[in-house]
Amino acid sequence: MFFGACTSIGWLALHLTGKPQVFRSLAKVVVASRMNVPTGEPDQKFDFYDTIIETLESTELNREAAERVHALHPELKVSGVEIRVVQTKGSAIFNVLATGSEPRYTQIFLNALLDEFMTIRQQIAEKGRGEFGNIHIQERATTAAEHVDDWKMPIMLGGLGGGFLGLLVGIVVSLLVGLLGRPKQPEL
Repeated sequence: MFFGACTSIGWLALHLTGKPQVFRSLAKVVVASRMNVPTGEPDQKFDFYDTIIETLESTELNREAAERVHALHPELKVSGVEIRVVQTKGSAIFNVLATGSEPRYTQIFLNALLDEFMTIRQQIAEKGRGEFGNIHIQERATTAAEHVDDWKMPIMLGGLGGGFLGLLVGIVVSLLVGLLGRPKQPEL
Protein backbone atom coordinates (compact mmCIF):
# COMPACT_ATOMS: atom_id res chain seq x y z
CA MET A 1 0.00 0.00 0.00
CA PHE A 2 2.90 2.31 0.77
CA PHE A 3 4.26 1.79 -2.74
CA GLY A 4 0.87 2.64 -4.27
CA ALA A 5 0.53 5.80 -2.24
CA CYS A 6 4.07 6.93 -3.10
CA THR A 7 3.46 6.26 -6.78
CA SER A 8 0.24 8.27 -6.85
CA ILE A 9 1.80 11.20 -4.99
CA GLY A 10 4.78 11.16 -7.36
CA TRP A 11 2.50 11.07 -10.42
CA LEU A 12 0.39 13.90 -9.04
CA ALA A 13 3.45 16.04 -8.26
CA LEU A 14 4.87 15.44 -11.73
CA HIS A 15 1.54 16.26 -13.36
CA LEU A 16 1.01 19.48 -11.38
CA THR A 17 4.55 20.81 -11.67
CA GLY A 18 4.63 20.12 -15.39
CA LYS A 19 1.81 22.62 -16.03
CA PRO A 20 2.52 26.35 -16.04
CA GLN A 21 0.67 28.29 -13.39
CA VAL A 22 -2.28 30.28 -14.66
CA PHE A 23 -3.61 33.27 -12.74
CA ARG A 24 -6.98 34.92 -13.28
CA SER A 25 -8.35 38.30 -12.33
CA LEU A 26 -11.96 39.44 -12.78
CA ALA A 27 -13.59 42.87 -13.17
CA LYS A 28 -17.13 44.01 -13.99
CA VAL A 29 -18.28 46.80 -16.29
CA VAL A 30 -21.87 48.07 -16.28
CA VAL A 31 -23.72 50.00 -18.98
CA ALA A 32 -26.37 52.34 -17.57
CA SER A 33 -28.57 52.53 -20.64
CA ARG A 34 -30.83 55.44 -21.47
CA MET A 35 -31.23 54.28 -25.02
CA ASN A 36 -34.54 54.33 -26.83
CA VAL A 37 -34.42 51.65 -29.49
CA PRO A 38 -36.38 52.62 -32.61
CA THR A 39 -39.18 50.18 -33.46
CA GLY A 40 -37.58 49.15 -36.74
CA GLU A 41 -34.15 48.43 -35.22
CA PRO A 42 -34.46 45.96 -32.29
CA ASP A 43 -30.88 44.72 -32.71
CA GLN A 44 -29.29 48.12 -32.11
CA LYS A 45 -28.87 47.50 -28.38
CA PHE A 46 -27.26 44.10 -28.98
CA ASP A 47 -24.91 45.57 -31.58
CA PHE A 48 -23.82 48.10 -28.97
CA TYR A 49 -23.17 45.33 -26.44
CA ASP A 50 -21.20 43.37 -29.04
CA THR A 51 -19.15 46.51 -29.70
CA ILE A 52 -18.29 46.76 -26.01
CA ILE A 53 -17.11 43.13 -25.98
CA GLU A 54 -15.13 43.55 -29.20
CA THR A 55 -13.49 46.73 -27.90
CA LEU A 56 -12.47 45.18 -24.57
CA GLU A 57 -11.02 42.12 -26.33
CA SER A 58 -9.37 44.10 -29.15
CA THR A 59 -5.68 43.92 -29.94
CA GLU A 60 -5.46 47.72 -29.99
CA LEU A 61 -6.89 48.15 -26.49
CA ASN A 62 -4.66 45.34 -25.19
CA ARG A 63 -1.62 47.07 -26.71
CA GLU A 64 -2.59 50.39 -25.10
CA ALA A 65 -3.09 48.65 -21.74
CA ALA A 66 0.36 47.03 -22.00
CA GLU A 67 1.90 50.45 -22.73
CA ARG A 68 0.09 51.92 -19.73
CA VAL A 69 1.34 49.14 -17.45
CA HIS A 70 4.90 49.66 -18.68
CA ALA A 71 4.65 53.44 -18.14
CA LEU A 72 3.24 53.12 -14.63
CA HIS A 73 5.15 50.01 -13.52
CA PRO A 74 8.42 49.73 -15.46
CA GLU A 75 9.74 47.30 -12.83
CA LEU A 76 7.20 44.62 -13.81
CA LYS A 77 8.25 41.85 -16.13
CA VAL A 78 6.06 41.87 -19.25
CA SER A 79 3.76 38.86 -19.30
CA GLY A 80 1.13 37.87 -21.82
CA VAL A 81 -2.44 38.37 -20.64
CA GLU A 82 -5.51 36.99 -22.38
CA ILE A 83 -8.76 38.94 -22.05
CA ARG A 84 -12.18 37.35 -22.31
CA VAL A 85 -15.44 39.26 -21.90
CA VAL A 86 -18.80 37.66 -21.14
CA GLN A 87 -22.07 39.53 -20.76
CA THR A 88 -24.20 38.41 -17.83
CA LYS A 89 -27.36 37.01 -19.40
CA GLY A 90 -30.25 39.45 -19.50
CA SER A 91 -28.26 42.35 -18.07
CA ALA A 92 -25.90 45.13 -19.01
CA ILE A 93 -23.08 43.71 -16.84
CA PHE A 94 -19.90 42.58 -18.56
CA ASN A 95 -17.49 40.25 -16.76
CA VAL A 96 -13.92 40.89 -17.92
CA LEU A 97 -11.58 37.98 -17.18
CA ALA A 98 -7.82 38.40 -17.49
CA THR A 99 -5.65 35.26 -17.60
CA GLY A 100 -1.86 35.39 -17.31
CA SER A 101 1.20 33.68 -15.90
CA GLU A 102 2.17 36.47 -13.44
CA PRO A 103 -0.42 37.34 -10.77
CA ARG A 104 0.53 40.97 -10.10
CA TYR A 105 0.99 41.80 -13.78
CA THR A 106 -2.35 40.18 -14.65
CA GLN A 107 -4.26 42.28 -12.11
CA ILE A 108 -2.49 45.53 -13.01
CA PHE A 109 -2.97 44.83 -16.73
CA LEU A 110 -6.71 44.33 -16.27
CA ASN A 111 -7.04 47.62 -14.37
CA ALA A 112 -5.02 49.38 -17.10
CA LEU A 113 -7.29 47.85 -19.75
CA LEU A 114 -10.35 49.17 -17.89
CA ASP A 115 -8.79 52.64 -17.63
CA GLU A 116 -8.00 52.70 -21.36
CA PHE A 117 -11.52 51.50 -22.17
CA MET A 118 -13.08 54.23 -20.01
CA THR A 119 -10.89 56.83 -21.75
CA ILE A 120 -12.20 55.68 -25.13
CA ARG A 121 -15.83 55.73 -23.90
CA GLN A 122 -15.35 59.24 -22.46
CA GLN A 123 -14.00 60.47 -25.80
CA ILE A 124 -17.05 59.01 -27.57
CA ALA A 125 -19.41 60.68 -25.06
CA GLU A 126 -17.67 64.04 -25.54
CA LYS A 127 -18.26 63.79 -29.29
CA GLY A 128 -21.99 63.58 -28.57
CA ARG A 129 -22.41 59.93 -29.44
CA GLY A 130 -23.22 58.82 -25.90
CA GLU A 131 -26.82 57.87 -26.62
CA PHE A 132 -26.40 54.58 -24.76
CA GLY A 133 -25.82 56.16 -21.38
CA ASN A 134 -23.01 55.86 -18.93
CA ILE A 135 -20.55 53.05 -18.68
CA HIS A 136 -18.86 52.54 -15.37
CA ILE A 137 -16.63 50.01 -13.68
CA GLN A 138 -18.67 48.13 -11.11
CA GLU A 139 -15.73 46.14 -9.73
CA ARG A 140 -12.02 46.70 -10.31
CA ALA A 141 -9.73 43.77 -11.00
CA THR A 142 -9.65 41.18 -8.25
CA THR A 143 -6.33 39.99 -6.94
CA ALA A 144 -5.08 37.49 -9.49
CA ALA A 145 -5.28 34.00 -8.03
CA GLU A 146 -4.30 30.62 -9.35
CA HIS A 147 -7.25 28.83 -10.90
CA VAL A 148 -7.77 26.11 -8.31
CA ASP A 149 -10.50 24.36 -10.32
CA ASP A 150 -7.81 23.13 -12.72
CA TRP A 151 -6.34 21.14 -9.84
CA LYS A 152 -9.48 19.29 -8.75
CA MET A 153 -9.52 16.63 -11.46
CA PRO A 154 -5.80 15.70 -11.25
CA ILE A 155 -6.01 15.47 -7.45
CA MET A 156 -9.11 13.29 -7.64
CA LEU A 157 -7.58 11.03 -10.29
CA GLY A 158 -4.32 10.83 -8.37
CA GLY A 159 -6.11 9.86 -5.19
CA LEU A 160 -8.27 7.24 -6.90
CA GLY A 161 -5.33 5.89 -8.90
CA GLY A 162 -3.14 5.72 -5.81
CA GLY A 163 -5.84 4.01 -3.80
CA PHE A 164 -6.48 1.44 -6.53
CA LEU A 165 -2.76 0.80 -7.03
CA GLY A 166 -2.30 0.51 -3.27
CA LEU A 167 -5.14 -2.01 -3.09
CA LEU A 168 -3.60 -4.14 -5.85
CA VAL A 169 -0.16 -4.06 -4.24
CA GLY A 170 -1.69 -4.92 -0.86
CA ILE A 171 -3.51 -7.95 -2.31
CA VAL A 172 -0.38 -9.22 -4.07
CA VAL A 173 1.76 -8.79 -0.95
CA SER A 174 -0.87 -10.50 1.20
CA LEU A 175 -1.02 -13.46 -1.18
CA LEU A 176 2.77 -13.78 -1.30
CA VAL A 177 3.10 -13.61 2.47
CA GLY A 178 0.28 -16.13 2.83
CA LEU A 179 1.86 -18.59 0.41
CA LEU A 180 5.47 -18.24 1.50
CA GLY A 181 4.88 -17.83 5.19
CA ARG A 182 2.86 -21.04 5.88
CA PRO A 183 4.50 -23.35 8.37
CA LYS A 184 5.21 -26.86 7.10
CA GLN A 185 2.85 -29.60 8.27
CA PRO A 186 4.58 -32.32 10.31
CA GLU A 187 4.86 -35.64 8.52
CA LEU A 188 3.06 -38.59 10.02
